[in-house]
Amino acid sequence: MKKLLARAITLALVFTLAACGEPGKEGPTSATAGEDTTTTQASPASSEDTATTAPGDDPTQPPAAPAASIPTDMAGIIRYYNGALARTPMRRTVYRRAMTKVTVHAKALGIPFLNDQNLQEDNRLKPYVYFEEHTDRPSDLPALEADWVKGAKSSVSGSTATLAITLRNHELDPSYDPKPGTKGYVSILDKATIVAEVTEIAMAVSSAVIGPNALKEVAVLDSSFGQCDGQYIITIDTDTGRIKGLTFTGTQFVEGNVKCVINIPLIPASAIAFVTMRGNVEGVYAPK
Repeated sequence: MKKLLARAITLALVFTLAACGEPGKEGPTSATAGEDTTTTQASPASSEDTATTAPGDDPTQPPAAPAASIPTDMAGIIRYYNGALARTPMRRTVYRRAMTKVTVHAKALGIPFLNDQNLQEDNRLKPYVYFEEHTDRPSDLPALEADWVKGAKSSVSGSTATLAITLRNHELDPSYDPKPGTKGYVSILDKATIVAEVTEIAMAVSSAVIGPNALKEVAVLDSSFGQCDGQYIITIDTDTGRIKGLTFTGTQFVEGNVKCVINIPLIPASAIAFVTMRGNVEGVYAPK
């Protein structure tokens, strides 16, 4: 009996020692897990984390507003201008016209009696050669169409965008009856004004050459009108999208054949005068 009891106590001690040894085996395993966890937390930040916390970026602050997007392609620039024009009531403040060349060539029965000459400086033609008006006028600025435009550029400085839009040329055309804004050209002559000016120039020159009261009648047989080198320079506030200022420049050219009925004895009854005019126009526009 004593032997059985001793063996039972011995077995109990053996199992007790075995149970006490289990934590020792788990200890390194638990430490390893702890090391793994620590290593994971201390791993280098990902590229996304680096980008988020880059110097100068404060995630607690709202992002800065992006700079105004100004188009650089021709179609986009035209749309940008048309939008600004729709938002900005405009007025014309200055109109200038200066003819750089005025010539008259006249024939009587095929015999020249007035050779080609540039009459730009001729005082008789001053009213037709030079004109400048500083008066507020309603705007005749049109919304531009793509097929009127030859080229366009844009640039930005601070809160101001500058657009330069170049129009296509329109060669001399007898059937062309322009109105302000036609094909993008503004501050231009209509056909009735062209005919009147050609008539007045022919009368002024012919009367001076032949003599006062020498003409019984002057009639324009035909006339042609053209315009070229049209360009808009526009400044626009990028914050409001409204036009700050606009200047239009261009060139006009006119040709006309004029029949002059002469009232002097021994002079052929009529003469044909060929009148040519070419010059520059400028219109300055501002918001109302």
